[in-house]
Amino acid sequence: MLRGAAGLILGGLLLSGSTAGAADRSASPAPQENPPDQTFKGEIDVSLLTMVVRVVDTWGRPILGLKPEDFRVRIGKKDIPVVALDWIAAGVPEPAAAAPPAEENPLAATIEPMPAPGRLVVIFVQADLNPTRISGQLRLRPFTRELLATLQPQDRVAVVSFDSHLKLWQDFAQDLDATHAAIDRAMLYSEAPELAAGGDVSLARHFDFAAARKASSPERALELTARALAPLTGEKTLIYLGWGLGRFDSNGVTMTPDYAPAVKALGAAHASVFVLDVTSADYHSLEVGLENVAEATGGLYLKTFRLPALATKTLAQTISGYYVLTLDRSVLAEKEGKVRIDLREKSGTVLARPVAVR
Repeated sequence: MLRGAAGLILGGLLLSGSTAGAADRSASPAPQENPPDQTFKGEIDVSLLTMVVRVVDTWGRPILGLKPEDFRVRIGKKDIPVVALDWIAAGVPEPAAAAPPAEENPLAATIEPMPAPGRLVVIFVQADLNPTRISGQLRLRPFTRELLATLQPQDRVAVVSFDSHLKLWQDFAQDLDATHAAIDRAMLYSEAPELAAGGDVSLARHFDFAAARKASSPERALELTARALAPLTGEKTLIYLGWGLGRFDSNGVTMTPDYAPAVKALGAAHASVFVLDVTSADYHSLEVGLENVAEATGGLYLKTFRLPALATKTLAQTISGYYVLTLDRSVLAEKEGKVRIDLREKSGTVLARPVAVR
């Protein structure tokens, strides 16, 4: 709609200015009774970059009422203006590009608002029968049910797990009791059935079961899950119930070769990872990897050992909505580097997937 409207406006400007350069009116042919249509047509391409940004307080509560000028967006030392800012609450669809008023837009009567699709949530269970890990999964179990209860009726949840390989336990569904039962099954070392594709929104339809059976690391499992999510439209939330990523040795924690492809695939799928660390310890080495994947995807890392109820409540509040921040790509054309987003004169934590401009 923007392109069409711009074309009409530009065409009118060109038409009104085209007579200014007429050389000799007396030499022109006599005007015809029905002159041919001399309307010039043109169009303006508007290229926009949108970013999903969450802004929360210490307890994970979204900070509402922010305006474009409250954000400072930079590439290097160069400030980038924010073209538009929209708040998307849970269950509310992302806004379409603004269309002309009905009297200026003859197609307005045929445009129907899109129904709220609800959130797409994937529960990723990193299973392990080690006592410090399975005990954490079991301790979190009732709070996981409370977390599921905060979802909206139109939200859909899928369940996957990784132990010796990646398994799909439930396709996207709205049955929260079935979801909680699938999480219980995912904690154990048992085989999941090969699910058929579900309804109109299906993870199983794009799930590579053969590759999943060969996945030998949780990072590879994350990548395959992200690839199955990529064909589905909209923002996705991946809740990671796990105990660690990376490899610990004498040099400390290093990320495995499967980590970078996983982060890239999650970004391409518009999926943010929110970690609930189930380890029964105040601190452990592999939490560094969990913090890394949350930060790299615009998510959040939370411990559950001491205060599981607070962790799940914080997570529920954090994923309850987000801002869609819009930048003009033409302003970014000659810039290169990472896009950094901060608040101006306001307190809050900004969560966003890193974006690099080249």
